[in-house]
Amino acid sequence: MKALIQRVGVRLAVIAVMTLCSGAVVASDDVNQIFQMGRAAYYKGDMETAYQLLTQVEARNPKHFETRALLAQIRTHRQPGNASVKASYQSVVLTKIEFSDVTLEEAVEGLRALSKTASDGKIIPNIIIKDQSLATKTLSLNLRNLPLTDAIQYLAGIVGANTTYDKHAVIFSSAATAGN
Repeated sequence: MKALIQRVGVRLAVIAVMTLCSGAVVASDDVNQIFQMGRAAYYKGDMETAYQLLTQVEARNPKHFETRALLAQIRTHRQPGNASVKASYQSVVLTKIEFSDVTLEEAVEGLRALSKTASDGKIIPNIIIKDQSLATKTLSLNLRNLPLTDAIQYLAGIVGANTTYDKHAVIFSSAATAGN
């Protein structure tokens, strides 16, 4: 009877260890998934989302090198008095956008003028079109009451461009040059 109790005890101990180990693997996978989402947000230029996700990873794994490196970059740009470009553009609400058969370059100039008016001259977006083939693509757009960031995304979507929010500007690039 004593031997039976010992074998059952050993089996229960093995099961308990395996359960704990599988929980660690799940937790590890969860942290990796959060890291991947944070990293993706960082490279898309969404620094707020990246910061929120990567600080969760840092709390669970303070020695994760890439998380620490990305957070260092984000914290450098988040210093007091240094509002992100995306946050300042998000605060500008454009009441009416009407573009008909204009080039992307002309639409960007229109957004600058509309933003200047909507923000009483305080915010004039810096937008760089990296690929000149994008600059000549034509588009039409008719929208009302939306943040400048959404208007920028609509323009990018229509011409098939990727956008990146840099420290000082929004960069439009084609899919082929986005990784460069």
